[in-house]
Amino acid sequence: MMLVVQKYGGSSLATPKHIQNAAQRISALKKSGSDVVVVASAMGHTTDHLLKLARKTVKVPPSREVDMLLTAGERISMSLLSMALQDLGIPAISFTGSQSGIITTNDHTEAKIIDIRPHRILEELGQGKVVIIAGFQGVSEKKEITTLGRGGSDTTAVALAAVLKADRCEILTDVDGLFSADPRVVPAAKILTQVDYDQALEMASLGAKMQARSIELAKKFQVNVQISSSRTESSSGTLVQSQKVDPKTYIEQIKVSAVATKDGFHLFHSKTSLPAILEILVNANLPLRFLSFDGEKVTFLTEKEKVPLTRSFFEKQNLTYEEIENVSTVSVIGDGLIHSNRLSQRVIEFLKQENLECLLISSHSASLSFVVRSTGKTILANFIHQHFLN
Repeated sequence: MMLVVQKYGGSSLATPKHIQNAAQRISALKKSGSDVVVVASAMGHTTDHLLKLARKTVKVPPSREVDMLLTAGERISMSLLSMALQDLGIPAISFTGSQSGIITTNDHTEAKIIDIRPHRILEELGQGKVVIIAGFQGVSEKKEITTLGRGGSDTTAVALAAVLKADRCEILTDVDGLFSADPRVVPAAKILTQVDYDQALEMASLGAKMQARSIELAKKFQVNVQISSSRTESSSGTLVQSQKVDPKTYIEQIKVSAVATKDGFHLFHSKTSLPAILEILVNANLPLRFLSFDGEKVTFLTEKEKVPLTRSFFEKQNLTYEEIENVSTVSVIGDGLIHSNRLSQRVIEFLKQENLECLLISSHSASLSFVVRSTGKTILANFIHQHFLN
């Protein structure tokens, strides 16, 4: 019998009606003869609401208690979805991450999966039930409840698909798949029917609707991932898998495939030593991707959620710093971009022409990112898409 792992995002479970619609879709899949494991995200903006509640209560919420708070969101949606399926006559049972056997590191709010012991999942599948699992969470070897970071339900789904050797892993959300750009930012964006793991990883890392860690897992365990809309059956979405490339076509060729945008950053400048800044980055669990150091001054980006923690580390070390709010990244995704000096030159000339400041540039073999104030994001993304993709 075919085994399918489906993940429903928060927008797909935002209201009781959305949950009923998801249950109808799962019911149809189950009745077609497949075993089904469903990973549920928290309803709508529940996670954001809970985070705001925590920050209204205390300035910097302790990470352990944040995990205890946030995991409530997925438990709500998983149980409601199980109820909706049972109401349709489909046997179903819901499990938390810990009940599912998802074992993680003890890194609160950013835990990594160590192991999955799916004994209970397999038992219930054997009894013909749809198994619904709370995404985004697990339990550490110290028996602490943990969360996997933003978008962690994607990682839950792909990890389960790998361990259970599922035939398909479907990520169902409110969009039709991965696009050449965010259609809300670039109206001319087109859907990408297929992408390889490396391209999808760059897109996810730089703003596309998929958690980067889930793509890393998919590549590692060769899990084919279908990203599509939960609201329609007609869209085939985007298939993420290994792709064979004709070497005659792509040898040493620079190829642009997509533009990714990401908001919600703050940019920090500080005249200090690199070890001091690295201590901040390690303690705040911040990535090194958007960081420059000229021997005296460090410049780096911080996601909005981690700004209070970043500021507190500066203050504890009595370090002076400058901060720019409302910063975005506009990233070109493709092949051979680390050698694309002409592309960089054209973008910088365009920014100068539009009186927009480039705050930082980050170069990678598969991407080239420009950090700008958020007010310039849309005009830059549309320029890149028009001149390098069409």
